[in-house]
Amino acid sequence: MRKSSGMDLKIPSETGKLQARLTRPGDDKASSYKASSLGQATNSDDASQRWVVLSHPHPQYGGSMDNKIITTLARVFQQAGWGTLAYNFRGVGASEGDYDEGVGEQYDLQAVVQWLRANQTVDQLMLAGFSFGSYVSIAQAEALQVDALCTIAPPVNFYAMASMHPQCEWLLIQGGQDEVVPPEAVVQWAFNRDQVPDVIWRQQAGHFFHRQLIWLKQVVAAHFHPSHRRR
Repeated sequence: MRKSSGMDLKIPSETGKLQARLTRPGDDKASSYKASSLGQATNSDDASQRWVVLSHPHPQYGGSMDNKIITTLARVFQQAGWGTLAYNFRGVGASEGDYDEGVGEQYDLQAVVQWLRANQTVDQLMLAGFSFGSYVSIAQAEALQVDALCTIAPPVNFYAMASMHPQCEWLLIQGGQDEVVPPEAVVQWAFNRDQVPDVIWRQQAGHFFHRQLIWLKQVVAAHFHPSHRRR
């Protein structure tokens, strides 16, 4: 599986260090960064910057930051000039700790965002996630005061998500042939949010968007290109 480009980091969290990969805005090689023993990086560019934190699918079913949908999202945002920070939840890859049923994983996301804001210039922040990563991102969107969400196939049938009402720009992408999450349940849930997300439906796509990654890349690029921004 192809990895996204960037600098490998170790970000401190409540259960130990989290494995992460960072690419600064406009530079997918991240060549100007220097890591400390904790993976902390410095940035000499004081210009406003847009960042995306990417959360991967379920840790107990092979999910990691090297998942093909996560790496596809990372590349498309990098090409649009966003900085990206993908990470492994606790217990995945070189991240320390153990799976915590979606609860501790929310603390992981908090730790990653806190680290990013403490170590980089963050003008706009988006959370992006696939499946389980969508759930974690949606659950933390309000607490972390993000500017935007990009979620793919949120698992509304597995987690209590009825009370989650993100108040930010939000793109939700759903496949019509999803074999893991009932597509109609996702749409019904989405249209019952206080602030309804933009929903893009791909009828022929399954949960893992096999043979649909080029389409996915084009849709996300069109929606989040700077010229499309509505703020």
